[in-house]
Amino acid sequence: MAMAPSSSVPMTDRINNPFAPRRGGPAQGAAPAARPGPPGQPAARPGPAAEGAPTRALDLPLRAMTGYEEEVVERRQGEANTAALCNEIVARCMVPPGADASAAYERVRALHIAERDVALLAIRRLSLGDEVACDVGCPACGAACTVDFRLSALPVSLGPIPAETEATLADGTRVVLRLPTAGDQEDLLDAALATESERRTFLLSRAIVRFGEREEPFDFARARALPIAVRSALEQAIEAALPDLDLSMAVACSACGHNFTSPFDVSAFFLPR
Repeated sequence: MAMAPSSSVPMTDRINNPFAPRRGGPAQGAAPAARPGPPGQPAARPGPAAEGAPTRALDLPLRAMTGYEEEVVERRQGEANTAALCNEIVARCMVPPGADASAAYERVRALHIAERDVALLAIRRLSLGDEVACDVGCPACGAACTVDFRLSALPVSLGPIPAETEATLADGTRVVLRLPTAGDQEDLLDAALATESERRTFLLSRAIVRFGEREEPFDFARARALPIAVRSALEQAIEAALPDLDLSMAVACSACGHNFTSPFDVSAFFLPR
C-alpha cells in the first residue's frame, strides 16, 4: 500500500468533516473510507504568511487512552459533532486520567485542524500500537481488501504553520486572515448550517483579522455582504495556506487487480474492535 494524493476539494468540505482527507478527497470511482478491521474579479494573490506572523510547533504531552476516554467515546460516538469528540479526546489525553481537562480543551481548540489530527494519530499509536489493518471494499468488483500498514509510515509530519496568512485583492486591498482552528471546526459543526454558502460565511467571519485599514471582528453579516469574487479569493488564500495532511491510501485489489484510492477513517481509531 502507498499513500497517494487525490483531487482537490473545497476548503469547507475539508473543515466541515474532521475526518476528510487533507488536500483532497477520494478519486473518481474510489471506495468508501477505509476503516480499521479487527485489531469575475481576478483571484487574490495569496501570500505565504502575514508579515511577522508567528509559527508554532506541535508539542503536546500526550498519553494513551484509558477507560475514562473509552467511556466518553462510547457515550458520544453517535453525536453529529465529531470535532467536539476529537477535541475532547485529545484534551483528556493531555492530563492524568480523570483530571480536569478544561484548560487542555481550550489549548486543543486553538490548534490548527491538521495539528489536532496528528495528535489523534499519536494517541492511537500510544493506545493500540503502530500496526493497522484496514478493510476496504473494491469499487470495481466488490471484493473485500485488507490492507496492513504502520501508522509510522503515514506522511503526517508538519512543518512550521503560520498563525496568519494574507491576500491582496485586485484593487490592492490587503486582507490578513488567520487559519481555521479545531475550535472553529467544532463551532461550525455545532452551528449545523444548512447550506455550503452559510458555512463559508461562518468560516470567513472567523478568519478575517484585517480588511484593508479595518482591524476589528468581521461578523457573519459583514462576511455575508462581501462580493462573491472577494469571498472566493479569500477562501483560496486560506486553502493555499492550510497545512497538508493527506491520509488517502492507494490500494490494489487482490481479487481483480483494480487500483483505487480510499480515504483513511481516523474516527475508527478510537475504540479497539
